[in-house]
Amino acid sequence: MQIDIRREAEELVRYYGELVRRFGQNGVRDIPELLSLHEQLSRALEAVSRQELGWVTDQAQRLIGELVRMDATLDALRRLKMSFESGGGDPRPTRSMR
Repeated sequence: MQIDIRREAEELVRYYGELVRRFGQNGVRDIPELLSLHEQLSRALEAVSRQELGWVTDQAQRLIGELVRMDATLDALRRLKMSFESGGGDPRPTRSMR
């Protein structure tokens, strides 16, 4: 099995050009810049522990849960108000006069 070195090298050069083009479409000039960005991101992520990320995730989930409950309460109040405005009557119990 004979390898056409020239053809394979040309394919690699074309592929490298395609990668650079794709990266350029996403704001990255070339592979060295991409590697530099990767190193920066890795260093930045090392500054935040998994424990901190877990805490933030839990806090965000609790907040979302509370907001969902508030939304349900507001929706119930909105429906109640609409029922009064549409002539649904007074929700307070009436006392009979003697």
